[in-house]
Amino acid sequence: MMSGRHMSESFQRVLVTGCTGFLGRQVTSEFLSRGYFVRGTTRSPQETHEEIRRDFDAGDRFEVCTTDLLSDEGWVNAMQEIDAVIHTASPFSAQEPKDEQVLIRPAREGTVRVLTHAYNAGIRKFVITSSTAAISGATPTKKNQTYSNEDWTDLEQDVSAYTKSKTLAEKAAWKFIEEHPEAQLTTVNPNVIFGPLHSGSSGTSLRIIESIISSSYPGFPKISFAPVDVRDVAWMHAEALENEHLVGERLMMSSTPITMPQIARILKSKGWKVTTRTLPNFVVRFMALFIKEARLITSGLGTTSYYDCSNTTEKTGWKSKSHEEMIVSAAESLRDQ
Repeated sequence: MMSGRHMSESFQRVLVTGCTGFLGRQVTSEFLSRGYFVRGTTRSPQETHEEIRRDFDAGDRFEVCTTDLLSDEGWVNAMQEIDAVIHTASPFSAQEPKDEQVLIRPAREGTVRVLTHAYNAGIRKFVITSSTAAISGATPTKKNQTYSNEDWTDLEQDVSAYTKSKTLAEKAAWKFIEEHPEAQLTTVNPNVIFGPLHSGSSGTSLRIIESIISSSYPGFPKISFAPVDVRDVAWMHAEALENEHLVGERLMMSSTPITMPQIARILKSKGWKVTTRTLPNFVVRFMALFIKEARLITSGLGTTSYYDCSNTTEKTGWKSKSHEEMIVSAAESLRDQ
């Protein structure tokens, strides 16, 4: 069922925002492989465009333009002769910013800016990358809670700036669609994304894997993720565009939970020299006083979130790649970098 389909008749020219991100590159590649014309947006300056185009080798079926989520400049041109918009660009920070607006403004304002410019250009078809952060919060508040595509993060609770930014951005998108009923939206809501780099640098997504293979930490906290493979997430964006029955859906994507020490064990079994020791929670809480990255995750200690993706699998036929496949391919591409 998960075979690549062919280009949609009605939407042959797509705009992919954030085409240089870890996911954005894979999404660009997926659409190009299905025969689409893709115009990608990036914050990188003009000088870098040629190099970006070389990464895809798609001739004149791929163009790059420079835009910023916080400015109107360039968006009118970006939307010319485009049939559908795939909005993957979103600010991410591995550390909690001093001012949460650093993440929230580009996420929420940027989403509305992209939708508005597209709508004004006559575009009515949208796929937006959201996150399970907009569904379950960054970290569960109860032990062993199961979430579905119907759930929304409760912003009354104390959540990270990233979680807040993803939730507010997705809410703003659905509100826009409500106000413009002839526009069509599907969101893709993945958990942490692993898998191989298409090209470019790893950015923040693979930091979890990176911290395991290159770290000097004495062990790893027992925090759990429900990761998905970047190739599966890209595939889902194309399906969301091509399958009319996915309009209005939030396509949540995740796998069964896995902890950092378990990830380390998979890598060790494949020959990586890594420690598989589990750090006791109190040590992690102590470390969190000193290490910014640890601070983001301590609220998740001792709790595990489960995700019921049956809505996604029933409607798309998606079957997740294995943990081993997404973890080992990520580690290999980090090594090759």
